[in-house]
Amino acid sequence: MRILIASVAMALMMVSAHAQDAHAQDMGKATKHQRTQKTQDPAKMKADEQAYKEALKRIPDSTKKVDPWENVR
Repeated sequence: MRILIASVAMALMMVSAHAQDAHAQDMGKATKHQRTQKTQDPAKMKADEQAYKEALKRIPDSTKKVDPWENVR
């Protein structure tokens, strides 16, 4: 019984190590998103940044403190 438990434990450790190794092989490679983002038009990127800043300005400031436990106390 001990041998069976030990062999299952070893197999589980090997599967975990194998999954980590498979992910490590892709490290350092640019993803599709990173490659396409570099090739975007600088004017479009500037317009997107401006729109983002404008959207942030429209978010109202929170004056009331949020207390999720308010009704519990």
